[in-house]
Order: sequence, then structure tokens, then C-alpha cells
Amino acid sequence: MTLEWVPLTAFRRFLKETLQINNVKNTFCLMNNAVLQLQTTYPNPHDWLAIKPEERLSFHGGDRSELWYVIFWIWDSGYCEGEDHEANSRRIDIIKYISTRGRVNLADFPVKLGLLTSAETEFIRNKDVSKKGLLNKLAIHIVSVMKPLEQFTEEDILLADLMRPNDRRYNAKSLKDLLYELGHSNLPGKRRQRTHFDECCDHSKWGRVSEDYRQHLKRSDALDYYMRKAGAALLKFYAWLDKRGEPDASLLEYEDYLELFDYFSLNEEGDKFSSKYIGNSLSFIKAFLDWGNGLNSFFPNHLDWPNDLYSGIHREAQSETYAGDGLAFDDPEFPSLMKKAIESCQPVDEIEALCRAFWLVIASSPVRKTYLLNLQVDDCVLPLPNAPAALGLYSPYSGIEKAKHRNGQFPILDSSGIRALNFLRKRADEHAFRPMWNERAEATYVHLFQLKEFPWLLNEKQIYMFFDKIAESIGHKDKKGKAHGYRHYLITHIAIETGNSALARLAAGHENDTMLNRYLRSNLSRKALLFATMKKYQDGEIAGRFIWRIFEALADDQMEPDELIKALGSEEITLDEFFAKFGLPAPTGVGKCLIQGACIFEAKCFSCHHYAIRKSEAAQAFRTLARLTKEMWNMMQCSRDFTTQNSKAAGLMTQIALLGDMIRHFGYSEDQIQMEIIKQI
Repeated sequence: MTLEWVPLTAFRRFLKETLQINNVKNTFCLMNNAVLQLQTTYPNPHDWLAIKPEERLSFHGGDRSELWYVIFWIWDSGYCEGEDHEANSRRIDIIKYISTRGRVNLADFPVKLGLLTSAETEFIRNKDVSKKGLLNKLAIHIVSVMKPLEQFTEEDILLADLMRPNDRRYNAKSLKDLLYELGHSNLPGKRRQRTHFDECCDHSKWGRVSEDYRQHLKRSDALDYYMRKAGAALLKFYAWLDKRGEPDASLLEYEDYLELFDYFSLNEEGDKFSSKYIGNSLSFIKAFLDWGNGLNSFFPNHLDWPNDLYSGIHREAQSETYAGDGLAFDDPEFPSLMKKAIESCQPVDEIEALCRAFWLVIASSPVRKTYLLNLQVDDCVLPLPNAPAALGLYSPYSGIEKAKHRNGQFPILDSSGIRALNFLRKRADEHAFRPMWNERAEATYVHLFQLKEFPWLLNEKQIYMFFDKIAESIGHKDKKGKAHGYRHYLITHIAIETGNSALARLAAGHENDTMLNRYLRSNLSRKALLFATMKKYQDGEIAGRFIWRIFEALADDQMEPDELIKALGSEEITLDEFFAKFGLPAPTGVGKCLIQGACIFEAKCFSCHHYAIRKSEAAQAFRTLARLTKEMWNMMQCSRDFTTQNSKAAGLMTQIALLGDMIRHFGYSEDQIQMEIIKQI
């Protein structure tokens, strides 16, 4: 690019016609001296640009400097025009130059140069209520780029961080907020919290390899959760290397990794971490070392990882995960208590009103919290495909669902959730929010929990602060579970009420039964399912040793209620439907065999824990009891040396006693049983 200084006559015309200076003669006279010094020292712009921005000399004529002339030269020559890498480098140079000139006032320049409208200027002045010089900082940025705000690219926006590094009042994030408010962008600024991975990338020795690994994970579409956990494990690994004085991980051997395993196993007080924490942390380290093996001098050429010990830790971690309750509530009364307290809460501000609505929806639908917080306003509630009378939460954006797929219908099970959603939709209409870009959905739309200002969208910190406040007000501070606890709770009750795992899985949004079964295996879920089943026995609707299968499941924390027990506990399946689906005719002629697989008990049904009988079969039970009693009587009469020690006699007596107990369980008295036996005989 060939560059020349602009003639001073053109600069004077600029002062008069464009900047509309009142006393042009005096102003130009002072600036003329400064510009002549500039042109004498740097005969052409190439000489001036060859010097680092912060080292370029300043020239003064009275209280005026060369700055206005340089800005005019940039504007007139088109020095900052273009969208290529070189043009961006030129803009960086100019913004660094202006930022090192001390206190300058360029607030009026953008409007007079046609780069900012009067309406935009007025909006910015009104926004800057604390008088922090927002307009002037923006003006410096605009004249450095020489573009109107609506033409700012991502690279132009990032230049804000060069003006004054770590300035909390004016930076790329605050500029994004401003562009969104002015309608020039659909993406407000994000205040990204510093992570453990950031600290790894800032490490004095291993920052470069950490950044390379982070970029690898991003290219692999690693979830944010994985990135956070991997960063924490990696930082701890670096601390261990530093503690040992290792230059890198290239010399680590089998015995060293054993020490590393011990290091990750204990906290600072010497107490052992959970197997799940140890196993997960070591898996992140192994993945890092596997990635870099042979790729970088930081890593060993051969990874001598203790696979034997690691496999054992991994199995323990899996067992602990499988046996644990996860995020399920540990108190069966808590979910309903909290829901009532949340409904009764009178919000003190808009944030609390949104939090209240959030929790009422969460307590009414088995939806994930991230899905709900990112839900769009339009068509967020639609009739369920297979049940038009029922409503469910819906989004066309697969990215807001976990693992970026959509498998559930998320039914709304309670009217309080419908009312909360109506409140949220009405609020969005009244505020007329502008559509906002959502990174998860990769789409622009008005959000159900959108805000008028930063942070622009209700976040997890706000909803959990509200939850803790309500929990403390009812005496349940620091309660386990929260949003995901309600998900466990509602899915459990869907399984109980329908007796259908497929429906529960659909409502949960699970791709297969594996994760659903983990939900239903939580202590609260197991007991809810099993006690719902036992209620049929307590109500006298069913009898038989099948109840022992329920007792076994209750007593064994590792045993999961099977499909048969879940179906029996359902409120939507009748006993007739249950026995028709699961029961086989018992060899005794009364009751049903509920064995799942081959029978190894032959005809010993009354003492078998696969046997069940309904109250509606009482008449048939009396006939069977009478037949058994008659057989017993005949045996006693026909035998010359009858004894109860006889195996056949003992078996008959046991069957009579067991069947009699079942009939008594249905509410019949001894006299009624005797009368029925005599009648049948």
C-alpha cells in the first residue's frame, strides 16, 4: 500500500466542514505546528508506521497534538479499510497508538464522521449513568476501526481488549452487550468464568501442551462437563509433577504411576476419596497421556501405566456409581414439601419470580434443568403426539438436550407447571424481548427465561440460591437432590402409575433402559416402587408367597425391582390385566404362577415365592382347600399306622395350612372357612 501524508489544506477543510469547529483559524494554527513536526520527523506514513505504536513520538502545538490530523489521515486514506488479515493488523496498530496517547476526548468524532447515529449516541450516554466515559472509549474504538457499529466483525470487537487490558468497564464482552442492545447483534457478551483448564494453559512450563490438548478436546466435541473435570484432574497432575520436581512426564515409570495413584486417592487431611472420584480423575490423566504419547516431548515414549491396578479401581468406581443414589432425593416427603413452599412464596423481584416459575415447572415435568433454561418461548408447550389431551414441553432445537439428541416428550404432570409456563410466555410477550443467539441450539430465538440486561438469561446460580432460600425457610437447608432430584422423583412416579418402563423412558428422554433403570434403582425410587406393590397385599387384594420377592428386594440395596414388581405396583394396570400378562396357571388349580423362567419347584406352589392368588379366586380356593382336607381325611382313615411324620402327610398339612392363611388374608374368619369346607365336602 502506497501512503502519503494528506495536505494540510485538506485537513483545515476537514476541521471546518466535517468536525464543524467554531474557531477553525486558531485551532488549525496550533495543530499546524504539531503536524509540521510530525511530517518533519516522519517524512511519510511508512516511516511513522515502522515505529512501534507505543514508541511513536507525540508532537504539540500549544495544547493541541498531532492526533486529530492522524485520525483525519486514517479516514481520508482508507488505511483501515478491508477485511483481510493485513487490514486487521493495521487496525490493531492504530488502536494501540491512540490508546497510548494519554487522556483524549474523541466522543463527538464518530457522529461527525458518520460512523454513529445521534440516536445511538443518546442511548449510550443514557446507559453510562455512572459517567465512566463509555462513549469516549467506544469513540476511540470506532475511529480506530473506521466502521459503523453494525459493520463490526468478531475481530473488530476483540480489539476492545487491546485498548486497556483487563478494563472491566470497557472490553469485548461489554461491547457485545452494547451491540445487542442497539440491535446490531443477536449475541450479548458472555462473562466466562475462569476454569482449571485456563490455569493449566497459563502454566509457565506446560501451558502450550495444555492448550493443544484443549483444542483437541474441542475438535472432538467434548462436552463442557468433561472439559471442566479434565481440567481439574490435569491441574492436580501438574501439581504432583511440580512437587516431585519433574521437568515433564517423559521419564515417568510404573512405580511413579503407583505414587500418582496414591496422590489422587487421598485429600490433604489424609482421608480417602470415593472410588468414583479416584477412577474418574485417573481416567482423565490416562486419556491425556494416551493422546500425547509420541506426539510431544512432554510425554513418555512408552506409557508404562499400571493397568492391573487401574482396572480394579475402575471396577470399584463403576460399582459405586451403580449402587449409588446419584442426585435423587433422600427424603420421600421433601419434594412435595418444597413444592408447596415454592407455590406459597411471594417473590421480592423479577429474578425470584422467574426462579419460582422455574421450580414449579421442574416439579411438574421430568425435564432436565439445562433444557428448561434454554427453552424457546414459541411453541414451548404442545400436545403430546400420542395423547393430544395432555401437554408437554417441546423444542425444535436438539442441541439444548443432553448429548444433543431428543428422545423424550417431557410431559407436564401438574397444573402448577402449566400456570408457571403461562406466566413466562405472557411475560415474554409484554417485554417484547429481542431474539438472542443460543450456542447450544445454534439458533436465534426469544428464550423463556430471558432477561432485559446482563446476564441476559436466568442461570443456575440464581435458581439454586432461590431453592436454598426456600429449603432453609422450611428447615431443610443444604438438601440433596434439587433439580435432578425432582427428575428422579417424577420419573419414578410415572413408572409407578403406568407400570410401563417404555413410557417412563420416553418421558425421561432416555435413549435406552440402562439409564432409566439407574434412576429407578435409587433408594427413594426403589422403596416407592416396592411399597406401591406391597399396598396390594395390605389392602387384601392379593395373597401368596410372592410377597417374599418384594421383601427380598426391599432388604437388598443392590437388587433392582424387576418389570413384574413394577407392573404390580402400577395404579393403571388392573389385577386382571397383570395376571393375564405375567401369570401362568398354577398346577394346584387355583392362583397363578409368576415364575419368570423354568419352574424348579414342581407342584409345591403354596410355599413358592413365585405364587400369587387374588381375592376374586376365593371360591376356587375354598374348593381346593376342601379337596386337600378330604385327601388328608382319607389318608388318616385308610392308613393303619398314620403319622404326621409321613412326608406325604406332612406335605398335605403344609399345603392346607398355607392355603388357609391366604384365605384368612382375604378377610374370612375361621367359622366361615369351616362352613365353606363342610359345604364343599
